[in-house]
Amino acid sequence: MRLPYLSELGRQQQSSLSMRGLNLTGTVGNGEWSWTQNTDTRLAPMTRRREKRIRVGQLGTPNGLCALNALCFVDGSSLYYNGYRYSDALEDSRKTMVPMGSDIVIFPDRKIFSTVTLQMRDMDARNETTGTVTVTLARPDGTAYTGYTASATAPENPEHGDLWLDLNESPAVMKSWSNYTGMWVDEYTTCVAVQATGIGAGLKADDAVEVSGLEQADLNGTWQLLMAEDNRIVFNGMVTAQQTQTAAVTVKREAPEMDFVIEHNNRLWGCSSESHEIYACALGDATNWRRYLGISTDSYAVTVGTPGPFTGAAVVNSCVCFFKENCIHKIYGTMPANFQMTVDHYRGVENGSGQSLVRVNERVFYKSVFDVCCYDGTEVQGVSQALGLGPWRNAVSGANDRRLYISMQDGEDEWHLLTYDVETGYWMREDGTHALFFASHLTETFMLTDDGGLWALRSGEYARSAHMIGPDFVVEATEETDAEVPWMLRTGWIGITLPNNKHIGKIQLMVELEQGAVLTVRVRKDNEDWGNGITYAGNDGRRYTLPIWPRRCDRLMIELSGTGGMKIINMSWLIEYGSEYGRE
Repeated sequence: MRLPYLSELGRQQQSSLSMRGLNLTGTVGNGEWSWTQNTDTRLAPMTRRREKRIRVGQLGTPNGLCALNALCFVDGSSLYYNGYRYSDALEDSRKTMVPMGSDIVIFPDRKIFSTVTLQMRDMDARNETTGTVTVTLARPDGTAYTGYTASATAPENPEHGDLWLDLNESPAVMKSWSNYTGMWVDEYTTCVAVQATGIGAGLKADDAVEVSGLEQADLNGTWQLLMAEDNRIVFNGMVTAQQTQTAAVTVKREAPEMDFVIEHNNRLWGCSSESHEIYACALGDATNWRRYLGISTDSYAVTVGTPGPFTGAAVVNSCVCFFKENCIHKIYGTMPANFQMTVDHYRGVENGSGQSLVRVNERVFYKSVFDVCCYDGTEVQGVSQALGLGPWRNAVSGANDRRLYISMQDGEDEWHLLTYDVETGYWMREDGTHALFFASHLTETFMLTDDGGLWALRSGEYARSAHMIGPDFVVEATEETDAEVPWMLRTGWIGITLPNNKHIGKIQLMVELEQGAVLTVRVRKDNEDWGNGITYAGNDGRRYTLPIWPRRCDRLMIELSGTGGMKIINMSWLIEYGSEYGRE
């Protein structure tokens, strides 16, 4: 009766009933993971192995990817569309490929590929003459004026329809006699027809061109063509007599140099960091960027005053947005007459992460200097708190159903492919893929990697005939095997929030393993190495109780890994409290 009483140690059963996402902050909560591989949260609150990808094929030099009614990509200098090779004339460099209507516009080559005619044409045109150039006074349809009198005084006794080129005015004015008014009436417009071999090749009516080299100086400048043929162009102007010259004349139609280009409301929009300008092409015409006639189909340009380079561009709701690292330029309106630009000083796109801009459902996501952001057109909100402070950089993004895919580098220059579920807010890391481009077609999303691999990410049911049918590209269409998709989940430190030593054991898992799947469980105590794993081969869904009764420790980490299909439903462990003194 004098012996001391021993108090029973307290026990607590802790459970993770809701499996959550990746947390790299170092403070990992219940149900979160400190590291993941090839898992996703599509079935949250369960965690599962990600869907197997389809290897579509292999590119030698991956330079570009987009989708417009079929898959289109650039391999080296060759353009492939729907599995057919249509051009080998591109530069061997990375591309920006922008669908517009039935065309795909390719930068920096400034080429336009038509998915209807399956022909490639130039966005720019530059013609320089090498022979005799003739300049004639003409009507807008190119018909030359003939039989007119050129003088400083009006002809006497004119008849109806007679023409008089009044040299008394500067510049000279073409007039015709009207019996109805009894007066000389100014012609509505006078034009010049410039004729030379090849001067109008690749041009068309309504093109805005820059003319230089004509001996009459006031005919040089920027003009809108009223007519264009291979060997003749017509534009507004005046000459008092037919002129000829052998000096070269240059006619060119050029788009401005742009850093980022997007499409909105049947116009291409671009920006130039060097010029601090934003541009829009003429309505429905990607070849004309300097046509200013005061009508609704005009081109558009505006200069911005904010410092720093442009870092990205995207369409957000009904406006066009051009990003810098510390601000967003938004342009509203439907035509040049009512275009308005505003500037919001929000977190913009990080320099080097211009390809991270992507729309998932109705919101735009991108990588800023500090985090991954969500922008709905009115405010910017960070969504990557779980990824820690980084640094992350050089992000490239794609969208797949409700998931954001983002490939970016960490502070040690290692690449990671992560996913963000916009409905649950959970992050997951899939693997170390370095993605260069993403493109979506129908219900499928495609990814082109730095090693040339072209992959379908399987949000929908992949069908070769829906994306590529041509014989010029070898379509593999092979699904990954279980061995190619090893998965892993690692908890944070269990028990780290409890001050004293403790026993942690009797770990229980509710797991569904598909036929042939393998699950391995390992634990790590304090700063020790990982212990030997316990392996299970599953063929049904069941609860596994792991006979792990580790010796006394301050904290414990659990790692689940394996191959094959699986679903982690919940996990629990038993904690028996100890004292603050040394371990057993």
